[in-house]
Amino acid sequence: MKMIRVFARDERGMALILVSIMLPVIIGFALLVIDMSRASNLHNDLQKGADAMSIAGASELDGKPDSIIRSDRAIATLVVNTYRFSSAGPQQTLTDAGITTRYLRSLPPNDTIAIRVQDVITDEVGDAGEAAFVEVTVNPTGFSAIFPASFLTGSTADNNFHVGATSVAGFAGVVVCDMTPLFICNPFEGSGIPLHQVVSDQNFYRKGIKLVQGGGTGAWGPGNFGFLNPTGVPGYGAAELADDIAQADTPECINSRGVNMRTGGPQPAVRDAINVRFDIYGGQMKNTDSLIPPAPNVRKGYKYKNPSNPNACNMVPVTSSDADWPKYRHMTQDTAYDGTYGRIGNGEWDYEGYMAANGFTTADMADFVDSGGNAYSNANPPSRYDLYKYELSNDLVASPSLGGETGAAACHASPSTDPDRRLIYGAIINCIEHEEDLNGASGDPIPAVGFASFFLTEPVDNARTNGDILAEIVDIDGIEGRGTMVGFAKDNVQLYR
Repeated sequence: MKMIRVFARDERGMALILVSIMLPVIIGFALLVIDMSRASNLHNDLQKGADAMSIAGASELDGKPDSIIRSDRAIATLVVNTYRFSSAGPQQTLTDAGITTRYLRSLPPNDTIAIRVQDVITDEVGDAGEAAFVEVTVNPTGFSAIFPASFLTGSTADNNFHVGATSVAGFAGVVVCDMTPLFICNPFEGSGIPLHQVVSDQNFYRKGIKLVQGGGTGAWGPGNFGFLNPTGVPGYGAAELADDIAQADTPECINSRGVNMRTGGPQPAVRDAINVRFDIYGGQMKNTDSLIPPAPNVRKGYKYKNPSNPNACNMVPVTSSDADWPKYRHMTQDTAYDGTYGRIGNGEWDYEGYMAANGFTTADMADFVDSGGNAYSNANPPSRYDLYKYELSNDLVASPSLGGETGAAACHASPSTDPDRRLIYGAIINCIEHEEDLNGASGDPIPAVGFASFFLTEPVDNARTNGDILAEIVDIDGIEGRGTMVGFAKDNVQLYR
């Protein structure tokens, strides 16, 4: 009995008993933590894959008829994502076969509201232009838990469940900042020529274009240009417009999904704003304003109005009827303009006359040859933009013409060092399609089908250009041209859900 009483009072080994009782609970919690971590990692992998696929697809939803086709292709081929811890194996690849997609024209006003019937595009061919969002849903992926839930419930099915993910991304348009607030009526509207092929197509390389201020007769057509209201705020006046056109760094941004028209405006103000790039100042444009400097090469075929009292701020254009014409020469316009695709020139201009009048020698131009190594001539003229860049890179700007003109600015004290200062940029609008919205300031923004850069070949004046802007097409979106649009337009794609 004594031994029994001693044994009853003995507490040694109690911890082992408690541990033995609690051990299944501790192991169970450990397994739950591991399962939760594995399931969270699986969901995280699937969510990242869905996000990447929706962003890739949304970047193609630019409102064009083939946007959904391109979006599907982007989702299938542009991104590769893997996931771990599924019941299918240690690592799997998420492909387009493992997802479902829906294209949406709109989203509910609140994220707590499910996608509505009216949001979903059912005709992906006919309504592709309306697609603004893509929803990517990862098909339910099996997950096998380590924690033996079947011991508690009696059903082995409770050891397995499914994990999925959903993502919605949208294309909010191409955003462009520091852009001249101009729009150009698509010179190729109705031609069947895709915009992105124009610059790389040798049929259009080096050809000039006449940009004519439209709307005077109420009819807008290819080659007309007009103005934008980049702020979108009523009251954007002529003075603000002219300042934004003239400035080297325009402070506003626009979005291709919809640009705000400002189709009125006096031509003289626009002329003055364009011409500051040629060291010509007038109206509200002052040669003391550091925000509107001239380009580093302003050779333009102008002479002093009063030779006995030379003043770089008081010069006049030399025309072919002037006796001094052989001594001065600008980058003349094309010899003819074809109306087939708007006001597009034939690419032929007086290169040899430009060389002779400006005193450029064979040695000066030794490295200025075409892709075949051939010297340029009137029969084989160069791009005026390429010639302009060559003069800058080979120290020919200060070389005087026979009449004494150089390309160095002298009216403004601080010329720009940016070689692309003689470029202007414009949103490209299908004016025939949107003609009804182009009379005055449109109530609703109009989509831009692209953006282009144009090299100004000469100043705007009534004597030589009849008030039109004469230029060369340099680039239209993308990277097909000469690099002036690279990084200029940025796709605005974002996740919404």
